[in-house]
Amino acid sequence: MRRASRSRIQTTIALAFGAIVFATALMMALLSYSFTEEAVQRTSRDYTEQLIGQVQTNIDSYITHMQNIAEVVQLNEQVQIYLGQREQLSAEQQALYRARITSFLNSISRTREDISLILIVGDQGEVLTHDAQITLNPVVDLTNQGWYRAARQNSGQAVVSSSHVQNVVEGEYRWVITLSRTINDPLGDAEYGVMLVDLNFSVINELVSRIGLGKKGYLFIVDPQGRIVYHPRQELIYSNLEHEYIDLVLQRSGGSFEIGDQRGRRIYSVSSSRNTGWRIVGVNYAAEMVRNRDTISRYYVYAALLCVMVALVVSLVVSHRLSRPILRLRGSMQAVERGDFDISADISSRNEIGDLARDFNIMISQIKDLMRRNAEEQELKRKNELLALQNQITPHFLYNTLDSVIWMAEGRQHANVVKTVSALARMLRLSVSRGSELITIRDEIEHIRNYLTIQKIRYRDTLDFAIDVDASIMHLRTPKVVLQPLVENAIYHGIKNKQAGGRVTVSGALSGGQVVLAVADDGVGLRHNPLYTDSRTHQARVLINGSRSRVGVRNVHERIQLYFGTQYGLSFHSNNGSGTLVEVHLPVVEPNGDSNE
Repeated sequence: MRRASRSRIQTTIALAFGAIVFATALMMALLSYSFTEEAVQRTSRDYTEQLIGQVQTNIDSYITHMQNIAEVVQLNEQVQIYLGQREQLSAEQQALYRARITSFLNSISRTREDISLILIVGDQGEVLTHDAQITLNPVVDLTNQGWYRAARQNSGQAVVSSSHVQNVVEGEYRWVITLSRTINDPLGDAEYGVMLVDLNFSVINELVSRIGLGKKGYLFIVDPQGRIVYHPRQELIYSNLEHEYIDLVLQRSGGSFEIGDQRGRRIYSVSSSRNTGWRIVGVNYAAEMVRNRDTISRYYVYAALLCVMVALVVSLVVSHRLSRPILRLRGSMQAVERGDFDISADISSRNEIGDLARDFNIMISQIKDLMRRNAEEQELKRKNELLALQNQITPHFLYNTLDSVIWMAEGRQHANVVKTVSALARMLRLSVSRGSELITIRDEIEHIRNYLTIQKIRYRDTLDFAIDVDASIMHLRTPKVVLQPLVENAIYHGIKNKQAGGRVTVSGALSGGQVVLAVADDGVGLRHNPLYTDSRTHQARVLINGSRSRVGVRNVHERIQLYFGTQYGLSFHSNNGSGTLVEVHLPVVEPNGDSNE
């Protein structure tokens, strides 16, 4: 009897549900293949072409606006008189016109943060800029620059260069895009000189980097000569670690083509800019571009409903043999769905249902164990992620510091080179060390002193600092690298936005049974700070997702609370326009690691 019962259940389930599963799997496979293939081919092109069309429109609009600014300069009466009639003017008149033109160019520059340089080169050798304090690089021949020659070759037409490092200003090497054109007599064909407008490369980066093409897709821009204007992996391209099919891109002014290599099958969609001649290219990985999921989902639902209907008919036939133990097992499953993992299926049948119940009980036991282990792993992962964040050295800081070392070396400022490199070495030694997470406050203060020393050398008179920490707390322990993100935030969001520069003060002492380290600046305050603040109390709320500096500050707050509890962390105080004070609240941790609370 036992053997016959097992045979009937096995045969019934195998025939009924086997047929259903087979039909469902076959139908889903056919539908998935048909519609997925169609979606990859159609949607990948349509969606990408819309995006790159949007980018092209944005870039054309931006370049057109900058061309209009150049046209305003070209038609300015002061510029026309000074360049066209300079020989007829007295020395006093020339000086007056130069001052007026400089003021005019400066007013344009102040209205646009994306303009880094406006420069006019006259045919008689005179040079005008938007800032009379600018010193030109004496080793650079302006008339031999690519932007100058291109403007001459396209008389009266604006020419937009590819991205490049501009070196015409002494001591400055900025990554820019240059718009240049000749200054012509509006009533004739005479040329009086060439004007240049340098646009910060970050503008193009912002226009393009915000566009997403799936998880792996990206956009890049090349000029008519095949030079890369923008690429998210530009350094890898220049280092020949990656390759783009630029020759195939230059053969097309629009449309798309497919490439398959070791990086997978990709679809290149091309759009050309009429203003610049640039080609905006969207690269999609075909596997990611199944955009008509709704259509596929509907067919999946229809197929599932059909299978359910068939299953219902079959279940009516076999329900009297399976209903009771299955309902009991279902009740146990529903209890698990509600979160009760202490339940067990009490079914003693010696058939497949009984086997399923025993397997269910084993599964619940394993799930409970997995949940426990997952919670432990997630906590460990969180600690490791925070530790990894804490140990990161900001790439931009390293790049800027090394750039500073380069120009100081070129300027023969050997003492500053030695001082900067020495401070950077001491910073790196502490930041990348793999020792204990807790260090002495003395080491933390030494780390921030080195950081501020480097920033002081970079910003010269714009930045000043002072460090005043009570000697009685120097031996106490703190998580390492808690002050650098706060000081960096004070510099970039407080003092850097203040025209007259400012001062950063680092202090520390015992207060109310806690160690309180403070970073204060006399910058623009929280109103101009990109951190989110409460408009009534000006207290920063913890601590917002967003830019790199904000992630660093939030990381400090979370690390402190992870190690010592939610009663510790950061607090912000500010009066708009008169600076910001950030306090780091820590427990008193003796050198042996004991916390005196």
